Amino acid sequence: MARRTDDERLAREEARAQRHRQRLEKHALPCPHCGKNVLDHMTRCPYCGGVLVPAGYTPMDEKKKRKIKTICYAIGTVVAVAIILLILFL
Repeated sequence: MARRTDDERLAREEARAQRHRQRLEKHALPCPHCGKNVLDHMTRCPYCGGVLVPAGYTPMDEKKKRKIKTICYAIGTVVAVAIILLILFL
């Protein structure tokens, strides 16, 4: 009886692993540098280190990135000051 449940468990695990491999294969593309399969969202090949450009991906321009970073630092500073003031006056 125990052997049968072990066999069933192993069969379920193998079926789950097979479904997982099939889902990943949908997103696999060959690396243009080394030819090995990589996932379509990767920006760097894990095998050769070559730069990959995912479909539909455009990097953010530096000016916009700097502006967002500045706004985040300003908001973070205001929140930190507000917390410090609350701690001191409560």
